[in-house]
Amino acid sequence: MAKTLELTNVTELEPFATINGVTVVELDAAEGHFRVHLVRDSEYLNVQLEEGSKLAAYYNSLFWHEISTAEKISIASGQFYKRFRVSDGDVKHSVFVTKSEKRGSARSRLTLPELEQVAQEIATLHAANSRLSRCAMDVEENYGNIKMYRKKIQREVIEILESAVTQELARYFMNPASIAQKVGILTHHLETHKEEDDEENHQHKVITHGRLSADTCRFDEDGKLVEITEWENIHLGNPVEDLTNLLVTSADVDIRRKKFMKVFQVYFYSLVDMHPPNFQLPDLKRWFKEFEAKAVMNGLVDVLKCEQPSYYCKISVALDAEASNRTAEWLWCFSRTFFEIMIFNCAFFDEMQTPLSSDSIESLLLTLADSPDENLKREAAHRWETSLDDSVDFLTGNYISDHEHTFFSHKDEDED
Repeated sequence: MAKTLELTNVTELEPFATINGVTVVELDAAEGHFRVHLVRDSEYLNVQLEEGSKLAAYYNSLFWHEISTAEKISIASGQFYKRFRVSDGDVKHSVFVTKSEKRGSARSRLTLPELEQVAQEIATLHAANSRLSRCAMDVEENYGNIKMYRKKIQREVIEILESAVTQELARYFMNPASIAQKVGILTHHLETHKEEDDEENHQHKVITHGRLSADTCRFDEDGKLVEITEWENIHLGNPVEDLTNLLVTSADVDIRRKKFMKVFQVYFYSLVDMHPPNFQLPDLKRWFKEFEAKAVMNGLVDVLKCEQPSYYCKISVALDAEASNRTAEWLWCFSRTFFEIMIFNCAFFDEMQTPLSSDSIESLLLTLADSPDENLKREAAHRWETSLDDSVDFLTGNYISDHEHTFFSHKDEDED
């Protein structure tokens, strides 16, 4: 890759697979920081749903980087650099490369100032919505394939989660016995409430990142946001989707419950300065609570998106013997096709490892089963479980108001 790109003094960072199964290799070179995305080409028009989902993710990311670079959209995202094809024997891969001037690092959770920086970038994305209209149809069609695959595996993922949290891992949760019931409430709500039938949601649709979390936000040593990565799930959605997912997956409970409007205020007033929206600030508060359920459940699908079967061993160790065997059997059965796809991407590498994504269920289970840090385990479980509780309480009418004023939440508590 380095030779093809004509790079010098190259250091290859650890390869990993994205949540959708696209292989990514990061290269540090004298010319800058490069990210190589590759996927196995399919010679057939009709492919398996799993492979179709991975190809859709690859091309959505490619579309975003090509168009955002061509349109010179001023957002913290890698610039499109080059695309080409490579062969590994009879197997062909499509490749595209992005370039960043600076390499940042991901955080396990985001502070309020960091969340506000990301909010400003999302405002820039939404302000440029009209300039991205020509790619909207393509990315929507691709995202439809990704959603179909997620829907296909969601029931199995829920069963895996329920088994994990009711066994030895239960000690990390406040009320593990109620998790299955609450997940069922959210599942029923999302199945009966169709977004495409929501006229208000359709009216305000904008281009969204699709999987915004601490894991996809990179900061430099000074705490400045330098890049948002993994644009594979880009699609048309509600303006609050990205920031809701960010708050649920990556913010401390106190911020998510009591200071979320500070984040939305930064977003809203940044957007007003660039391109006045057709919605008001109070709408964001209402939409946030409505979309929190979706953000909590989206993490469930991530549990199967891991890099190698040893992941399952890590989870199984934390369960009793009978549950371990059952869970391992489920995991292997439901993800067998996924691993067959992933092996194509691993052809260039002896070993792949995937960084943990912030508080998705994949991250949560890996943290609980493998991390030596008990505090980190409890914090991860607490963040996800409280989001689950809040979403259910809101839907059932039991949510206690945060009393956060829509317009005056920027004041400090001692000024209220």
